[in-house]
Amino acid sequence: MTAQASIRPYLNQAYLLGLLMMAVGLTLSPFLMGMANFWLVLVWLTDGFANRDFKEKFTRFWHNKAAVVLALFYLMHVIGLLWTSDFQYAMKDLRVKLPILVLPFVMSSMPPLDRKRFDVVMLVYVLSVFVATLFSFSRFVRHDYDDIRDISRFISHIRFCLNIVFCIAIVGYSLFSRRSPWWGKAVQVLLLFWFVCQIHIFESLSGYVILAAVAVVSAVYAFLRWKTAKGWRVAVGMAALAVVALAVAIVWHEAKPLLKVETVDFNSLEQQTAQGNPYMHDTLHYPVEDGKFVGLYYCRPELQEAWSQRSDLPFDGLTANGENLEATLARYLTSKGLRKDAEGVLSLANDDIRNIEQGIANYNNWKHPGLRARLSSTLFEYNLYRRFNNPNGGSLSQRIEFTRASFHIIKQHPWIGVGTGDVPRAFSLAYDELQSPLKEEFRFRAHNQYLAITVAFGLVGLAFFLFVLLYPWLASRKSHTYLYMVFLSIMLLSMLAEDTLETQAGASMFAFFEALLLFAYPAENETKK
Repeated sequence: MTAQASIRPYLNQAYLLGLLMMAVGLTLSPFLMGMANFWLVLVWLTDGFANRDFKEKFTRFWHNKAAVVLALFYLMHVIGLLWTSDFQYAMKDLRVKLPILVLPFVMSSMPPLDRKRFDVVMLVYVLSVFVATLFSFSRFVRHDYDDIRDISRFISHIRFCLNIVFCIAIVGYSLFSRRSPWWGKAVQVLLLFWFVCQIHIFESLSGYVILAAVAVVSAVYAFLRWKTAKGWRVAVGMAALAVVALAVAIVWHEAKPLLKVETVDFNSLEQQTAQGNPYMHDTLHYPVEDGKFVGLYYCRPELQEAWSQRSDLPFDGLTANGENLEATLARYLTSKGLRKDAEGVLSLANDDIRNIEQGIANYNNWKHPGLRARLSSTLFEYNLYRRFNNPNGGSLSQRIEFTRASFHIIKQHPWIGVGTGDVPRAFSLAYDELQSPLKEEFRFRAHNQYLAITVAFGLVGLAFFLFVLLYPWLASRKSHTYLYMVFLSIMLLSMLAEDTLETQAGASMFAFFEALLLFAYPAENETKK
């Protein structure tokens, strides 16, 4: 046995270990995410020296056009240094996006995985996401958070939800396409239910939308393969369409009562509190909470006095999360159907007082988290922005301001953008020039990957970015696997609401599954079945 042959099994195991490190790190450890890149490069180098096949590896990479295109996308960021002034941020951006260069290069120049090792990687990934959801669920049941998004312990809740949705697709595909004992099917069904519940708990609108999109992709995939498909594919397609129809019905059912604003007959409103103090009734200068006017039955002196009896926090101060306490108290009372007077405050339970102190402004959203809670908070944010031009603290309304600033920058630098490193500086200037009502702490970047690329590299960069995303699927039927179609759909949609590639977790997820599903996928893929 030659030295190369004797070391080959160890290198194969080391390569698999690197992939498993990334599969685990995507949702459980940012450190492992970075370490996996280093480990895979080390394995690649060791394999090259042991087998003296560096030329062959580079040849494999060079002839893999999809891998070259992904590497060129990273190179575009390097070229963007030529018209950059902030090299500190540019270096950070290049470091964050390094997996987009490393992972496709390594995996395209290494032999594809066999079916067993590929399945092991996917299984470990699903189990890792499951473990991560246990951590988040533990925080949820203990109410150990100020904002529901804080229950995601290791990565941002948005990237976490992307991983959860992809796991739903993986488990669902395995459930219908693989033979397994009844108990195995039962475990898969329970996993599906668990992951869907996690999306519900996170109140993630993008998660709901992307999950519905996965159902649509599943239906399209099933019907495209109708002639050669087995019965399960048809069943998946019909079930997916049913899920989409059910999702639309649920959203409408939850949103309909929130869209109705109470009719106010000022002549029938009581004018005095139980203590004989005058009420203020104002529907113009106060927001609407769950269809009810916060400014009705408002007696500020009684509110202030009663609050001082229930809490040590000053009435005219801030909550634990930095919100105006009086406004939070008034909204909370309104959501419980209570008047803004002494009687209303004194009728609050101790849990209610703690909620208000923490900055929770809606009792119903706290008591019954989920889709309706998310729709309620989104509608409140939008109405606050529309009526009072106040986008601060609102996910939707802030994104409107981010988009305004993005288009302002693109208009000034339409063709090649501001460069790799000058994006933060460009946004800072844009907010000032637009006289945006956003406070300094809320003046973020685009929160849309397509706009982020256009800001940095102009319309030329956007065109190339779209080419990078779509070329692998358009260029080869080998990429027309169910898992890749679902993953690509998740990425394309996520980039509408988030700058997915601007964080380590997002860039690593994109790079890892692009490379794994395109270059390391077993040769006997499903297009040949």
